Amino acid sequence: MPKNSPTEYIVYKFICENPGRCTYYISKRLNMSGGRVRHALSRLEQKGVIKFKFERNNPRIKKLTFPVNTLKLLPKEVKRQLREVRR
Repeated sequence: MPKNSPTEYIVYKFICENPGRCTYYISKRLNMSGGRVRHALSRLEQKGVIKFKFERNNPRIKKLTFPVNTLKLLPKEVKRQLREVRR
């Protein structure tokens, strides 16, 4: 994470420790505004480090946030080298 974006780092760290939480929960627990959290989540999604899942138990839809698996973030060459080391 870049040094000039502490909000993204804080939100990403929280998501890694508490996967499957909605924006409202994240904003309340981190004592940040909903817009600030939504913006950080949007930027994190653009970077490809988080993903969203939508849950509908009643008429209201929840947008749950999950971190992306670390192996999916690695370049193909590194993944190939890891497979060779395992053998």
